[in-house]
Amino acid sequence: MKHTIFFDLGNVLIHFDHEQMCRQIANYSGISETQVQQLMLKYGDLYERGSISSKELYEEICRVSSKALDFDILMHAVSDIFKPNEEVISIFHQLKKKGHRIFLLSNTCEAHFTFASSHFPFIKQCDGYVLSYKVGARKPEIKIYEKALEIAGCQNKECFYTDDIFDYIESARAIQIDAEQYTTPEALTQHLYARRIL
Repeated sequence: MKHTIFFDLGNVLIHFDHEQMCRQIANYSGISETQVQQLMLKYGDLYERGSISSKELYEEICRVSSKALDFDILMHAVSDIFKPNEEVISIFHQLKKKGHRIFLLSNTCEAHFTFASSHFPFIKQCDGYVLSYKVGARKPEIKIYEKALEIAGCQNKECFYTDDIFDYIESARAIQIDAEQYTTPEALTQHLYARRIL
């Protein structure tokens, strides 16, 4: 039986480092890391919901820095923070070979997803994407899981979801999505074998 599988992106398929992002923005813009952190606290949620655009975030950083920064260089500083989790990407490819449908279910922003999808080829092999900035909702809100089922065109009993954050797993389980917290590649493999998905 083929399954629909929802993978979280950050810290499951690829690792990320928000502190590195803040350092890179600070180094390029000339504002302090503390100021960058404050900006991210103020605008990060809105950016991941798609309520503000990359251009609007850029303009705010320019305003705080009092500089006419280069948009592309700034977005690179925002986004060049990822490293592949090769063992989980290998599991991803095994699942694809078995014919399973794979969707990303991620709290992310335009800049991060654009960068990641251009640097990690496996992302383009997904069957679809449930991205917070596209659907206007973030995990652990129930709406994003409902959108995931809608976008994937599947019932909650027909899918499996993994994420590194347990609160997000609990929210998915609240609408009867089969979900397990990601901890290690070995544990994920065991969860998939137990369900006869791998």
